[in-house]
Parts: sequence; structure tokens; C-alpha cells
Amino acid sequence: MENDMAMQLAENVTLEGYVSSKGSDLASLKEMYTDYLIEEHERIGELAFGSPVADYLVTSFIRRDGANAGFVSLDWGRRSVELIYVRPEHRGQGLAKLALTELDRICPTTLALKTPLSPGGEALCTELGLGRADNFPDEEAKNEEALRIIGEGIKGTCQHKSKGRRGGDPRKLCKRCYHKALRRYADAVIAKFA
Repeated sequence: MENDMAMQLAENVTLEGYVSSKGSDLASLKEMYTDYLIEEHERIGELAFGSPVADYLVTSFIRRDGANAGFVSLDWGRRSVELIYVRPEHRGQGLAKLALTELDRICPTTLALKTPLSPGGEALCTELGLGRADNFPDEEAKNEEALRIIGEGIKGTCQHKSKGRRGGDPRKLCKRCYHKALRRYADAVIAKFA
């Protein structure tokens, strides 16, 4: 869903709509979504829930001094945030808090964050008094199917089989190949709605 929304959040901080036909927006969202997937894989050990773009989402960039510092994808129908991500170099500056506070202010009901939440997301949700929205069973099923497909693809193509002989756990997927698969997955998700 195209979004021409622009809101001033603070001095030099705006929330501006993602436009898929703009090459720079497309590249920036793809890069940040890939980083999100890899960071979450490092944290939880598997594919993270959430999509940055879909027919039912309104996606906006959190911009600081004109640079894309993060993004937020809002499921306006459910009055919930599908994903919010801030680049590491922009964290600790309150950007996610500014964006969520403004979105909650304009939302006709209390804004919710989709679960599962990261520890930082959980703390922010509690601090701002936001609700939590569980994923629908079909959303969980899609995530599980994506996990299965990624896992099978890695098992079939990984050339790093010696990992288990050097003390690694042979039951776990190769981290290098998993990250490569996450990059391909992010490209496919973004391309589907470009």
C-alpha cells in the first residue's frame, strides 16, 4: 500500500511514507529488513515474525536529518504495528518511542504491537501503555512454512558440512548459509510488493 503520509515527530525527525516506486526507498527498506532478520536470527535463532510490506500495511520511514533511520509498518485494520526497526547507529535516541507515541495519538483505539516482541519492544510497549496483538493462526502458519522452506533449502545447498566435525552442532543450520537465505528471503518479500 503506497503511503504519502508525512509527520513531524521532533526537530529533524519525521515519519514519511514508503514509496515502492522510488528506487532509494526500495533499497533502503530491503537493507533494513535484511538487517532486522539477521539481528533477530542472532537473538532468537530462527526467522522473526513480521513483514515490512503487504497489501494491508502502511509502511513509513523514520527519518532523522533526512536519512532513513528506521521504519514502521502499521496494520491500520488491526490498529497494530507489524514491525518497527531502528538502525543500530540511531538507537538510544528515542526514535521508536517518538514514532509509536505519534501513531498511538492518531489511532482511534490504543495502538498495539504485534507479538512476539523483542526485549526492547516489550519494554517500550509497557512504558507507552500500548496493547499487544497476537498473530493470527494463518500468519503463524506462513511463518512456519517460510522457516521450513528456508531450512530445507539450506540443508540441500550448504557446502559447510564439516561444521559438525569441528565441534559445532551438526543439527543446527549453518549460520553463514542461513544469513544468505535470509537475504534472499528479504529480497523476495520486498519484491513481491514493489
